[in-house]
Amino acid sequence: MRKMKIFGGAVALAILGAAFSAPAVAQNADAVPSNPLKNAYFGELHIHTTLSLDSYIFGNRVDPDAAYRYARGEQITLYGNRAVKLTKPLDFAAITDHAEFMGEQEVCTTPGNKLYDTPMCKGVREMDQVQFTKIADSNTGANGPVNQRQHVPELCGVDTALCVEGSKTVWKRLQTAAAKYYEPGKFSTLLGYEFGPNVANPVNAGMMMLHRNVIFRTAQVPDNPFSAYDGVGEQLHAWLEKTCVQPCRALTIPHNSNSSAGQFFWLGKNSDGTPWTKEILERRARVEPLVEIFQIKGSSECQIGVGLADEECGFEVLNKPCPPGQNMGCSNADSFVQEAVVRGLNVEKEWGVNPFKQGFIGSTDSHNGNPRATEESAFQGFLAVRDSTAQQRLGIKVGVADHDGGGPSGFVRMNPGGLAGVWAEKNTREAIWDALARKETFGTSGTRLRLRVFGGFDFPKDLHKSADLVKIGYEKGVPMGGDLVAAPRGKSPTLVVWAVRDPDSAPLQKIQIVKGWTDKGKEHLKTFDVVCTDGITPDPKTGLCKDNGAGVDTATCKISNDKGAAELAGSWTDPAFNAAERAVYYVRVFENPVCRWSTYEAVQLKLPPPAGIPATIRERAWGSPIWYTPTAGK
Repeated sequence: MRKMKIFGGAVALAILGAAFSAPAVAQNADAVPSNPLKNAYFGELHIHTTLSLDSYIFGNRVDPDAAYRYARGEQITLYGNRAVKLTKPLDFAAITDHAEFMGEQEVCTTPGNKLYDTPMCKGVREMDQVQFTKIADSNTGANGPVNQRQHVPELCGVDTALCVEGSKTVWKRLQTAAAKYYEPGKFSTLLGYEFGPNVANPVNAGMMMLHRNVIFRTAQVPDNPFSAYDGVGEQLHAWLEKTCVQPCRALTIPHNSNSSAGQFFWLGKNSDGTPWTKEILERRARVEPLVEIFQIKGSSECQIGVGLADEECGFEVLNKPCPPGQNMGCSNADSFVQEAVVRGLNVEKEWGVNPFKQGFIGSTDSHNGNPRATEESAFQGFLAVRDSTAQQRLGIKVGVADHDGGGPSGFVRMNPGGLAGVWAEKNTREAIWDALARKETFGTSGTRLRLRVFGGFDFPKDLHKSADLVKIGYEKGVPMGGDLVAAPRGKSPTLVVWAVRDPDSAPLQKIQIVKGWTDKGKEHLKTFDVVCTDGITPDPKTGLCKDNGAGVDTATCKISNDKGAAELAGSWTDPAFNAAERAVYYVRVFENPVCRWSTYEAVQLKLPPPAGIPATIRERAWGSPIWYTPTAGK
């Protein structure tokens, strides 16, 4: 039987006051007080500075020092002399400049390097797109098989030694910046980089991005990043396990599966098309616990009309569904996280391991060097010279190409990106990384909406009302990212969920659970609204709530403040649980609508909102799944 309650008042504040306590400042990680019930921290795990060539070439000159200062709440200046500052500092950040071209950029931008004065290097410094394209093409597989990419000899030398050494220099620079701005208890810097192989399709025009961010637990890291010139994703995982040994530890986070032509979530194939092996799948499950579900280039959760989708899968979708016979520059079922977490149930049944058992985060992927610039009302673009003005972003300045080559209007389909939320004992590198590794995470579409979920078979009735919710949740169940195994006879899993609004965004509208399950090998999906606001209850037939009527005046972007809630929580017991079949559950939380960034900018320019683009959006959060397996290992 489904149970629904709205959570609020003094009990809510008592629970949330303990769970959301501010981090304490300390001089070293060991001295930082630890909260066994864990705190919520927000961060950015996908940001590019001037040290990424595809950022430098478009005019970004924000270096890692400035990026960290911005994340900590200081004002910096972006391309176009734009002064920017966060309304609230972040708790943690990882600068993830591209491993590819680190060496090339060092060769071309540091006077005294052997090839500094070559025409190609001069072109790089002058932001010549022709020269950049020549360099970028070396990472598309166009010059040979995916695992035979080669550095450009004009920049790296025939033996590539110049770029290999240059990459080490840039990597050291990133390590130095991370050490400088790490303040345990207040702000954590995590060392990381982006591994970014691109794959050109010889049949259909287009390019697949099979990119992953690599995040390290400590300052002990390999002396040079593993890049696309060294191998494919599965080889990256093997290299990390071989090279990054204690005290070094690392995890990888794939992103933009929506633009991967489905190759992140292929069934039976690795990213280079070779067949799966159990060894490869087990390693992937160990090294890759998370997936980036949302960022500037759209949602990778799901899409209406593509595979296992539901009524909420139309949010910030970048590509159109693929027509028959095409898989590039469009969406297919293999491209989405929602599909993957459900199909992973069958993969585990067949292989004994689930490579798609991944938690969720959000990030930006901004190439402006400004972590977490996600406010709809203050979007500054993400690609320096190409979208530094409102006119460019809205597609009304002729002659400026967009990021995907479709003309100026393409930028308007982008969004400010998302945030990564973690539940950790304290704000230190190790504690934040451990939370990521165990998948006790959530992603948001850019706001600081806070979400927490526990699942179990023996929770007290109406646990969500208890001041001991968190303590009992850990004692009698599992948090987001956890596993439930072998249901007791006659028991169905209960999920206890709660959320707290971002005071700088809109009130909350509802909490929803997405359930995926298998039945004799067939995959299924259904959504259930658990808690709704304004006296609305779910329809007994559909399990969903009607809209609460919250609106937005798109002429002024003023929102309804008389609808929705500051806090929501409830308990939900699966009404159709089959203890013999695998299942997976994840939570979505929705805010009331607000103006989309493109509408804010249109209002400022005294223009109507762009045609064909939603004028408003509902910001949201996604909690990492909880998985159910009938019997451990089977």
